[in-house]
Amino acid sequence: VPLNAAAAYNLALKKAKCVFFENAENRDLFVNEGIISKNQAVLLNGAGVNLEHFSYQSYPTDDNGIRFLFMGRVMKEKGIDELFSAMQRLRDDGENCSLDLLGSFEEKYEEQIKQYEKDGWLRFHGYQSDVRPYIADSHCFVLPSYHEGMANTNLESAATGRPVITTNIPGCKEAVVDGKSGFLCAVRNANDLCKKMKQFIALSQDKREQMGKAGRNHMENVFDKR
Repeated sequence: VPLNAAAAYNLALKKAKCVFFENAENRDLFVNEGIISKNQAVLLNGAGVNLEHFSYQSYPTDDNGIRFLFMGRVMKEKGIDELFSAMQRLRDDGENCSLDLLGSFEEKYEEQIKQYEKDGWLRFHGYQSDVRPYIADSHCFVLPSYHEGMANTNLESAATGRPVITTNIPGCKEAVVDGKSGFLCAVRNANDLCKKMKQFIALSQDKREQMGKAGRNHMENVFDKR
């Protein structure tokens, strides 16, 4: 924590009875820096996920290839560069896969996205108030973010019964039982992301569906909003 930020947090939290954290690493940082005491820290599993709103949906067939899904602000820190690079490599390798992209532009990716749409492997849907139909149509959710508090999109996708590929960082890794409900990849690493996406494509339809069910179980056991 930068010195000026630590001082600001010390002042702001001096009289706080408790301070809520969405992941253990952020909690430990504040305690180790002496900003708060261990007794003040309370760890939550993010805001959780509404398991009724994001109900389990039957897994789609792969007759037209694997549909990956990204939901989030279209910006570098969400890992969008690594995702585009991985998708291009998969397509160059002859993999039958595509990407659905939901979200608003935070940075200038419009021309790049238009080109990928012309190339035939990307479908851009912009901001959507109800993401559930897009999750249901997908085979796997991908979020290669650089940092998160607790990524709700990972939780929502897993609750719907979709495997998740996301970065092995606080705020993302908690949503995945690695190798069972999805895969964790190295942050800022298009090579590793591509490897994990290729690994997913190579799975049987039954194994992908079982991964999705394992993700739903993980949400029920750990992240139920109630």
